[in-house]
Amino acid sequence: MPVGADGFRVPNVIEHEKQNKLEWLKGPGQDEFCRTFVINEEDHTLGNALKHVIMQNPAIEFCGYTVPHPMERKIHVRVQTNGIPAIQVLHQALKDLKEQNETVKKLIQDEVKRYQETHQQSELEEMESQ
Repeated sequence: MPVGADGFRVPNVIEHEKQNKLEWLKGPGQDEFCRTFVINEEDHTLGNALKHVIMQNPAIEFCGYTVPHPMERKIHVRVQTNGIPAIQVLHQALKDLKEQNETVKKLIQDEVKRYQETHQQSELEEMESQ
């Protein structure tokens, strides 16, 4: 995998083409309730979290994801449901995951703020005692 001067991966020639973020595979085994989605420019970070959120839905019969090849920046997410359209399940899971991330971000920001306030207070007390 080629790496640039800044230490990040250099995109190859075909990655410069504009791609849709979300696509789905067509062909046998693909219908409204059983679909394989392709999410471009993502990896295990989103794949594992998304699979976990989707599996919490009671209408899910199966959900899994793969990274087709380590050099390709995309994941395949397979969703099989028992009566709810797979795209609807994916959409709801993405919304739920976003809400969870926003909640965690707020908790972290609150704790950082609390730490900074506490830490500044103890530094002021030390300076006064000297």
